[in-house]
Amino acid sequence: MSPDVSSGGPPPPAPTRERPGFGAHTLRVWWADRRGRLPYRRYRDLEDRPRRLAAQDASLLTLALGLTYLGWLAWVVWPGRGLPDLCFLAAEALAFLLLACLAFDIWHLRFHRPEGLPLPTPPPRVDVFVTCCGEPLPVIHTTLQAVRRIAYEPLTVHVLDDGGSPQVEALACSLGFHYHSRVQAGLPRRDAKSGNLNFGLGQSDGEFILVLDADQVPQPDIVTRLVGFFQIPRVAYVQSRQSFYLPEGDPFYNRDEIFYEVIQCANDRANAVISCGSGVMYRRAALLEMGGFATWNLIEDFTTSYELVSRGWKGIYYPYALTRGLAPQDLAGVYRQRFQWCLDTMRLFFWDNPVRKPGLTLSQRLHFLVIMVSYLVSGLVFPVFYVIPLVAYWQGYTILEGREWQYVALRGAYLGATLLMFRYLFYHKEAAKQFRMLCGLFPVYAAAIGAALLYPPGRKPSYRLNNHAPFAEVRPWWCLLPQLVVVVLHLTLPLWSLHCGWAPVNLVVFNSLFSAFVIWTLGDLILAGLRRPQFTPAMDPRQVYGI
Repeated sequence: MSPDVSSGGPPPPAPTRERPGFGAHTLRVWWADRRGRLPYRRYRDLEDRPRRLAAQDASLLTLALGLTYLGWLAWVVWPGRGLPDLCFLAAEALAFLLLACLAFDIWHLRFHRPEGLPLPTPPPRVDVFVTCCGEPLPVIHTTLQAVRRIAYEPLTVHVLDDGGSPQVEALACSLGFHYHSRVQAGLPRRDAKSGNLNFGLGQSDGEFILVLDADQVPQPDIVTRLVGFFQIPRVAYVQSRQSFYLPEGDPFYNRDEIFYEVIQCANDRANAVISCGSGVMYRRAALLEMGGFATWNLIEDFTTSYELVSRGWKGIYYPYALTRGLAPQDLAGVYRQRFQWCLDTMRLFFWDNPVRKPGLTLSQRLHFLVIMVSYLVSGLVFPVFYVIPLVAYWQGYTILEGREWQYVALRGAYLGATLLMFRYLFYHKEAAKQFRMLCGLFPVYAAAIGAALLYPPGRKPSYRLNNHAPFAEVRPWWCLLPQLVVVVLHLTLPLWSLHCGWAPVNLVVFNSLFSAFVIWTLGDLILAGLRRPQFTPAMDPRQVYGI
């Protein structure tokens, strides 16, 4: 067994909750790491140390410069206390809060060996749940054929079809799989996918459950590389990295390297791994202890892992892709997917916030808050930065007038340190692309944040299947209307302000730097939404799924 894990058999019947703190112990570990005095027994812990120390140094520098800049900005804004200026200050403060959460959360990553852990003896019984709900038959067929090639025994496959399709039933039975449908059983399709999974729990009895979406094609060794981790006491779920068939350039950043290759590895270290709903294996005993998969939210994944961790169970992130599936290929699909993700996350933020969630450590609370605060910043803070320069063109005044060079020096140093911090925190991933995607999706996230306030406990929004017609080419121009309006205003209002004499030339020139930055950030999503996706043959999902 790898030296980075505990050995042992099945978990104890009663939870022995580990509650590592975020105070003195963390500081001792940090200081020992700085001096090179840790044992470094975990996989890649020593090799990652130079990046880790550089990330810490860059993060501390960024936070120091950020506090200096915010202090100066507060000193400038507070005497006048104009509404636009206070909004600008609040937006900068919330953006700094996100940076602070990132700095403290993700500088220390945890890795696992590619081969996983050795199989227990005897191998435990594993159920595979393949959830379906009206996806194209070739998509389901490709996935089930791949499931048939999974090299593990004893294995039982359950096809959970909420579409009640006779064709899917015939396909499942021809492959020797168990077919279950709430529609055919005369049961209501309550709670969407989570209800379907709970229905599957009642039709199966395996000790562990591998969940696969209908479009997620698994590798033959998926079970053997995940099931060994359950020898660690109190492990409730193991999530593998997600991968997708993507067009050239990945225009909508569905690869999401920062989340799958950085944030989840940091979550692993804090025992705050987020389940992604597919390519994830659960311990049945853990699910039954909490009454099954969580049904409170639209999607069961995040909420189920959130509940399990708060009850003292552990989650592990296996940072290697063992499945490949579909991702939205047009902007409408991206909007639906990201809206649902944000809505579920923000419902937790408003109605079951990690700050007051019983059973979580301070470190776990911060890790869950990173995702939530990133949505808040994208949906509510970024739009403030888009509007402030426009107000200055119209009013002919900015609080920074006469202090332009002080602002450039302080904000420039803060920005430069932030870029350096991202370079080391995000492992040279495409942080700029992630940033521009967050910026461009501001209307989606703002709408989801507002909707989350309208759905407290007791009310549940409706669920829409995202991959019902995965290859339909839908590019409605109106999806880009909010972004286009912002870009057009930033292109025209500076010239109109000069023409009408609303603002002096030096203010227009200074503000035009902000306008250029806004156009650059939003232009990425606008161009992606207008282009037709181009696939290389190996990554074309229509060929993979035979459509």
